[in-house]
Amino acid sequence: MTGGTTALAAMGTVAFSGMAQVLPAMIAGLIWRGATRRGAIAGIVAGTLIWAGTVFLPSLGLFDHPAMPAGIDPFAGAVLLALAVNLSLLILISLLDFPQPAERLQSLSFVHAIAPDPAASDSAPAAQAEALLTLAGRIWGNEHALDVFRKASEKQGKSGYLPDLTPRFLTEFERHLAGTVGAATAAALMTRVGGRGGVTVADLMEVAGEASRAREDNRRLELTSAELARTAAMLRESNEKLTALSAQKDAFLGQISHELRTPMTSIRAFSEILMEPELPAEDRARFAGIIQDEAVRMTRLLDDLLDLSVLESGRAQLKPGVINLHDLIDRALAAAGAVAAERDFSIRRNPIAEHLPVITDPDRLLQVLINVVSNARKYCDAAEPVIRIETRRTPKGWTEIDIHDNGSGIDPESRALIFEKFARLDDPARAGGAGLGLAICKEIMGFLGGSISYLPGQGGACFRLSLPSRPPRRPESPDDLTG
Repeated sequence: MTGGTTALAAMGTVAFSGMAQVLPAMIAGLIWRGATRRGAIAGIVAGTLIWAGTVFLPSLGLFDHPAMPAGIDPFAGAVLLALAVNLSLLILISLLDFPQPAERLQSLSFVHAIAPDPAASDSAPAAQAEALLTLAGRIWGNEHALDVFRKASEKQGKSGYLPDLTPRFLTEFERHLAGTVGAATAAALMTRVGGRGGVTVADLMEVAGEASRAREDNRRLELTSAELARTAAMLRESNEKLTALSAQKDAFLGQISHELRTPMTSIRAFSEILMEPELPAEDRARFAGIIQDEAVRMTRLLDDLLDLSVLESGRAQLKPGVINLHDLIDRALAAAGAVAAERDFSIRRNPIAEHLPVITDPDRLLQVLINVVSNARKYCDAAEPVIRIETRRTPKGWTEIDIHDNGSGIDPESRALIFEKFARLDDPARAGGAGLGLAICKEIMGFLGGSISYLPGQGGACFRLSLPSRPPRRPESPDDLTG
């Protein structure tokens, strides 16, 4: 069926000549670490095409064998031509190209893999082994490097930490090094330290590329780490604030209960005393005054709670008007004068700078001014207390009012909580307000389109009130539309 042994031998010769096109790549993969995948593919493809056109297709009778110079067999000449083009492309493209890191690692598994270790006399000097140990110590750490070199020495039947630099050891060492610094960097380092040839420009370019990628990876890791650190700090701060607010809330509820129960107890007790028919008129008048004071105190607390609820729900009504800031500050100082009346406060102002027209809700702004000034009079612990009021108009048309005192100020850990409705500046167990003043001030200033903030580093407590040129427009409430 095959036409006899002659035809079968011819077919085998054609087949073997075709398979010979992979021979240059196979040999280069075993002896040349500079060979690249693209060079091997280009050589095999070109050689196979030439073999197909000059050997395979003519063997089928489809084409004639190409003409060769005199004395050269057409078959042998065609095979040599295909192998020559194959090998030339492999060498040329590999020289112009550079092995990728994966190819470098692959080549480490094949080049010199079958070569036996030479005798100790053929190995590199001990100075080179020590240089490699120093290099490994800087990259891996001294302990890890000493452990690797000790195990290599034991495999060679030697003691100590300096093995012979056999090709097998150098290959394994470079493979281990490539896992840490990259294949190109490992090859360049081995070339330089191990004395295995010169470092080419392509080697340096690949090392630079790996270093650039490593820097980019490090930059992304640093950005991610910084973002995680910021998030962790925000979460930690929020958790601390929530923990403090939870404690303040419990204290607030206890304080509210105390503030309501105390006047109610006094009102009840003195009301029962007033029912005594033989009570002197003087005592009756005095006890009636106490009842009135306690009722006012309880009413003030309830008003604060109701006011805060209205502001937070957005049901407050804005009543804007044009006012002179100087007149409003006069009214606030007069109203807050009853706080710590037994102490002599010095008020420092600039009346000329205070004559600023402001479009806002005067009653609401007056409420804030009274609260802030009252707090200054209440908490300023200076021997000679001073309250300083400064006003200004910013280039953007905003009005700023700074209210300073010369006391010790507010502790840094308390500043994040002073505008919360469950916080107080002093001990929550002490008698006094329920800690709603600054929380109401914050809601009012937001309602007016402005803000209130604490200014640190002013030599005492300092609050800044900021107001826009006019209050924001607010939609009419359903109550306004129906009534």
